[in-house]
Amino acid sequence: MSLGTIRAANVQSKEKMMKKLMLALAPVVLALTACATTTGTGTGAASAQTTTQQLGVAALKVAVNAKCITEINNVAAWKTATKYMTAEQRDSIQTNVCGCVSEKAPNSVTAVELAAAALDVNTRATIVNQVVSKTVNACVAEALQK
Repeated sequence: MSLGTIRAANVQSKEKMMKKLMLALAPVVLALTACATTTGTGTGAASAQTTTQQLGVAALKVAVNAKCITEINNVAAWKTATKYMTAEQRDSIQTNVCGCVSEKAPNSVTAVELAAAALDVNTRATIVNQVVSKTVNACVAEALQK
């Protein structure tokens, strides 16, 4: 079995694990939202909304990071460029780029889209694809400038 085949299998395994994690997190997020209580001052509702948004953003970042890693590893130019890099160099650049994409993800999504993504797997996949395609080029440029 070649190193490329092993890496591809490893990426697919990580991708499946991330999907399972996302499926496991969705009911938890919804359950936590249902458990949130409001106080008479009105700050409880804002606090619950903020907590829900934070959980949604965290889940989005995880999904975007997994998609970014998969996309980078499927690009022919990336495969060519990394042939002569050490594993540490390759992983460092990949971490920088996908970390950047994950951090920029919340800026590319509205609260309505985030809520829809929490409820529908297909919507979530569409939003993740859009976020990665919108931000990956800017993040690659940033990583190359470092």
